[in-house]
Amino acid sequence: MFFKRQRLVDRFFRYVAVSSQSKTGVLEVPSTPGQRELAEVLKKDLAELGLVDLSLSDTSVLIGRLPANLPAEFKGELPKVGFIAHLDTVDVNLSPNIKPQIIKNYAGEDICLNKDQAIFIRVAEHPELKKYIGQDI
Repeated sequence: MFFKRQRLVDRFFRYVAVSSQSKTGVLEVPSTPGQRELAEVLKKDLAELGLVDLSLSDTSVLIGRLPANLPAEFKGELPKVGFIAHLDTVDVNLSPNIKPQIIKNYAGEDICLNKDQAIFIRVAEHPELKKYIGQDI
């Protein structure tokens, strides 16, 4: 289980490391080169995960299909499901330099996001954090 979790964390950290912030006032799609870069990274990862019929448009719309793995004797009909995601990883006007972190065994205190700029997630403003004491967040 640890290795699967670590692969997921590594992949997430790799995704947020791509500077894919949107650019306001731009009519082109994608609005920044980082959004295209992230789409290409995702396409490669989805292929490794077994998705097929992958296509990446000029506007960085990525489409793929995960084939069903139902038993051969299954003859029924199942509903199809689709997932849609946005490629920019930060809000416009925030720093595009994302430095994700994992807080091991969260103790219930404020979380420092950026010491130099004194940016914190305050427990007083987000009391729901208390539900995660003792967990990795």
